[in-house]
Amino acid sequence: MRLSVERSMSDKIQESLLTMIRERKLKPGDQIPTEIELCELLGVGRSSLREAVAQMISHGLLSRQQGKGTFIRQISLTLHGGLDDLMSVTDMIRSVGAVPSTSRMQMEHVAASESLAEKLAIEPGAPCVRIERVRRANDAIAAYCIDTIPQRVFDAAEGELGESLFGMFARTGRRLSHTHTSIQPTILTPRDLPELGDGFGLFLLLDEVDFDQSGEPLCYSNDYYNTSIFKFDLVRKRR
Repeated sequence: MRLSVERSMSDKIQESLLTMIRERKLKPGDQIPTEIELCELLGVGRSSLREAVAQMISHGLLSRQQGKGTFIRQISLTLHGGLDDLMSVTDMIRSVGAVPSTSRMQMEHVAASESLAEKLAIEPGAPCVRIERVRRANDAIAAYCIDTIPQRVFDAAEGELGESLFGMFARTGRRLSHTHTSIQPTILTPRDLPELGDGFGLFLLLDEVDFDQSGEPLCYSNDYYNTSIFKFDLVRKRR
């Protein structure tokens, strides 16, 4: 079953633009048609086109040069995966031959709220480490990840800011076994994610708690996956 959300007019225009780019075999650095030409070609209004182009610019697919026009920055990626596959963002990006990178990474020490403490089976007020990362695939925004880990778990793993969480846990012999996940579509604005520039993006939020093989919670994550990059499959079985 394909997990999807209702597509907006902007999404449909972006899909048409990507189809045009593929059909014309345009490459990074090539200029796309003018705004007037695109409106006539796609049969859409100028405001709708501008919104779609702004989103493609914010996602790193296009770039605008003042007085010159709009150019292809990179070819769009589509990363496929099953929601029942427990893979890191880095592994998912590499699986399609794309280059993963992190454009922003921040770490702060926080005290567990009551709701966070309940999720991580720790005492309210217990020290935790919150790690915020913007993950990219060939320079396009692929995911915005916020992970919160109990301080004792982070210290036991001698964690480092740039290290994969999967790798960090594995070094202590605490292999990630499964997650409890809730899923919902959400819109992020530049206020949430400054890297979006003057646009906004449709993301799929995976709100989840990661458990090790003994059933102990290790991490609480809010992972926002860019729906223009990631396509997830969901297999459902009758009980």
